[in-house]
Amino acid sequence: MYIERSIDALLQEWKNSSNLKPLLLRGARQVGKSWAVEHLGESFDYFIEVNFEKRPEIKEVFERIHDVHELANNLSILYNKPVEPGKTLIFLDEIQNSPDAIKSLWSFKEDFAGLHVVAAGSLLEFALKELPSFGVGRIRLCLSIHSLSTSF
Repeated sequence: MYIERSIDALLQEWKNSSNLKPLLLRGARQVGKSWAVEHLGESFDYFIEVNFEKRPEIKEVFERIHDVHELANNLSILYNKPVEPGKTLIFLDEIQNSPDAIKSLWSFKEDFAGLHVVAAGSLLEFALKELPSFGVGRIRLCLSIHSLSTSF
């Protein structure tokens, strides 16, 4: 059973935004980031969860392919789900394990408008420090979620 959280309103606002950018959720482990995004995924026709911790081989796809349409096509094949703007939510979980996936986020805004992409990672702060520049203006950041407390 899903428990409503304060992050849910932010996720719905982002989903319905006319200026859609990939969303990057930052925060500690075990605060509910993944659970909230999975819940949001229920409101889409298709939901693809790419977990770089559980499936480290996916990292190689992002290392080899830099065109986001080709990336989306490969994810569609790997997860056997279509990738369609407005209908598909792609969730890149534990993204800190793939610097190339982090770098790809800005390309989704530029080259694949209308596609909903959310990324999250509990150790993301360390990965972001190692990147010289990072998609300024092309990625929507949800900073330092310490607790996604229940809304009453």
